[in-house]
Amino acid sequence: MKRSIGSSRAVKKSRIRRRWTKIAREIGVALSVMTAATVFALIMMYGYNVALCSDFFTLAEAAVKGTDRLSDREVIQLLGVDDSTNILTADLNKMVAGVKTNPWVRDVRMTRDLPNRLIVEIIERKPVALISHDHNIYLLDREGTIFKNLDHDDKIDLPVMTGFSDQGVLDEKLLQGAFELLDCLAGRKGYPEMRHISEVRGDHLYGYSLCTMDRRFYLLGFGDFETKLRRLENVLFDLTTKNVSLSPLFVDMVDPERIIVRHGGAVGTGVSDGRKRTDI
Repeated sequence: MKRSIGSSRAVKKSRIRRRWTKIAREIGVALSVMTAATVFALIMMYGYNVALCSDFFTLAEAAVKGTDRLSDREVIQLLGVDDSTNILTADLNKMVAGVKTNPWVRDVRMTRDLPNRLIVEIIERKPVALISHDHNIYLLDREGTIFKNLDHDDKIDLPVMTGFSDQGVLDEKLLQGAFELLDCLAGRKGYPEMRHISEVRGDHLYGYSLCTMDRRFYLLGFGDFETKLRRLENVLFDLTTKNVSLSPLFVDMVDPERIIVRHGGAVGTGVSDGRKRTDI
């Protein structure tokens, strides 16, 4: 019996010793891993600090792409960078926001090109017309966004859109129809082309009309613009062969099957004295 008890105690001590040995080994492994991780983190922090203080990541070039209206110099000024900027710590979101403060900029994408270069890709707004709105003339893009006042230094040769604003609010539906008309004009090869148009008018009752540089007024109504403009080209050719004066001229093309032509009178308002009228 005494031998049995002594043997049992020895077995227990052996088990406890093995268990503590295993625990100590696991603790040692954990401490080794923690020590290695700490050393690695310290090395990384040191390397990062060295990189920040080094000229290796100092901005050497900001490559600007996609600009037409803006110069590279203007974009770099909007970025707010200089020859001391470190591209690792540069706040790209802040830079993008700075570039977007220019009204010509619709979107910006920036990327780091390590070690010392930034790539700035810009999408500029493209005006399709000028628009009279709230007693001022503005630039309008294809999305219907009024993005800036017309300035003296803006080299813009586009028609002015009138009648699309009511008490300072743009009529989006009327505006969309005008865009269809502008698209039609932009794609034309014959008269009238976009370059001939000085004004595009919109009206809830009478639809759309065009005023030209040479005092011609074309009332188009709503829709079917391509057909109406083709008919107009034929009508003007016919009038030319008949030696009819084409300036001033009023052409009602609301019904392309029955075109009314008036020459003389106050063409600018679409009003005529009716003395010279031709139904075609």
